[in-house]
Amino acid sequence: MYDRICTDIHSSDPLFAPLLALCPELEMFPPLGDLPYNRYLLVSKNQDSIGKARQMGIASSSPNPEIKADILAKEAEDLRPYLSFLNDGIQGCDLFIFDMGNVVVKNIHMLGKISRRLGLDKEELKADYHNYDFAMMDGTLPIQAYWNHVYTKFGITVEGNPFSKDFTPHFNEEVVDLIKRLRSEGKRVVCASNTFAPHWDILERMGALAIFDKTYASHEMGISKPSRQFFEHILAKEKTEATKTYFIDDYEENIVQASILGMKCLLYTDGIRQSASERLSEVFGI
Repeated sequence: MYDRICTDIHSSDPLFAPLLALCPELEMFPPLGDLPYNRYLLVSKNQDSIGKARQMGIASSSPNPEIKADILAKEAEDLRPYLSFLNDGIQGCDLFIFDMGNVVVKNIHMLGKISRRLGLDKEELKADYHNYDFAMMDGTLPIQAYWNHVYTKFGITVEGNPFSKDFTPHFNEEVVDLIKRLRSEGKRVVCASNTFAPHWDILERMGALAIFDKTYASHEMGISKPSRQFFEHILAKEKTEATKTYFIDDYEENIVQASILGMKCLLYTDGIRQSASERLSEVFGI
């Protein structure tokens, strides 16, 4: 996702007004702002500009030069899933889907604690873990198989399950309060989490699952975000449509996929314009 749009399209071009409406902080290309280049998205019809942007590390989108003026606004709106600074409204939504980690609960990171416990370099363990985390979250790789792998690779015998020992989440009260409010208003609220059994067991014991009408865990479903099928499975189970669904998550990739499917979304993370709490407040009035 991107924090700002830049363009070489001039104000006389019919596409300029829809772009400005989408991004009031629209910048001309090349951008002179203080953001890293990889946080910009260039909208241009000029291949030379697109080539220069690529060299600078700026992603680009090129509108169809044959597009008719009366659908230019739709062309601009197609960029919406990729813009991190836009928070969708909740109008028309009956189902609200919340991510768990870093949204409903905080203090979920554990690799630093595990690396210290095992005497391993944190970055080395982290790089290795991320080769297997989705297989564990999909439920296709048993947790013990990963620790057996750690023994083989690093020569360290792992006692017990560090994923349980070093996972110490606590509630994020502003989100918990919002969930309770939505349910009291008659909205259906569910959880959709990339997780695995040791963490899910701890979350259940602390009462994090009980605050929802229903929970969906990747290791039980056999598929994880941001796969399209993850969201489609939940929509089918809930017997509703994407356009009537609101999704809150802290990962950009998950928000992009849900938005492409037609869900309204909120990226619950601190950005250049708003903090996560400010985003929540803007949309839900808290």
